[in-house]
Amino acid sequence: MEFEEFVKAAFVKMIYEVIEADGEIHPAEVETLNKLKVKIGFDDAFLERAKLLEYDNALVTLYNLPHEQKKALAEILDEVAISDGAIHKKEMDLIIDTFINIGLGEETE
Repeated sequence: MEFEEFVKAAFVKMIYEVIEADGEIHPAEVETLNKLKVKIGFDDAFLERAKLLEYDNALVTLYNLPHEQKKALAEILDEVAISDGAIHKKEMDLIIDTFINIGLGEETE
């Protein structure tokens, strides 16, 4: 799936938020992040810029996405959260809050 740059930045911001949520950056999470760099199409410089994006601004961007792109984000965040073999409560809370804030689950398919 192709994403516009501002959407890609919001995705990358949320991915990194999940990685950092439990206070520990696990090597498996870094490995998953590196795979996502190829899949989504971003580099380390883009990652550094995306980290600076305000969380609330990323949520606004994600809220306005079509349902299919929200589902893609959900799959990616789940993949990142489970990559280290366990989903930490803080990761799960962040993902659930993100889904609620972007309206994922409100639409009917």
